[in-house]
Amino acid sequence: MSPLYATIIGVVPPCPRCKRIYDLTVEILNELGINATVKKVAFDSEEAQRYGRTGTAHHVAAWAQINIDWEKIWALASEGWSKELDEALMPCKERADAEGWLMTPVLLINDKVIFTGYVPDKEVLKRELENHYQKEVDTL
Repeated sequence: MSPLYATIIGVVPPCPRCKRIYDLTVEILNELGINATVKKVAFDSEEAQRYGRTGTAHHVAAWAQINIDWEKIWALASEGWSKELDEALMPCKERADAEGWLMTPVLLINDKVIFTGYVPDKEVLKRELENHYQKEVDTL
């Protein structure tokens, strides 16, 4: 068994952002030759709630009364993941972070929250996966 496992907390079926972070994680692990376990967990499941208060941008916006142009969001999301989509939802991510929410997508590595509320650049994600893998290997 690999010393590394990743969990993506997101929407089921996945939204473009949740799908992108999952696909990118699998792609990078394959490129690095790391045989890791990668699983998806629904944000509203008991398992996801063990890590903290989880919700989508929609949940955060409703709770925090953030005015979001949802028509713009739906239009962007219909094209798949993009940085523009992440940027449009950034007010929700920032509020979620400030209030202790885990906004989807959430990436955990070995049960540690690494990214919430956006899809990181490939190189940033790659560096995190490499670092966590190396730490786990070093402790074996």
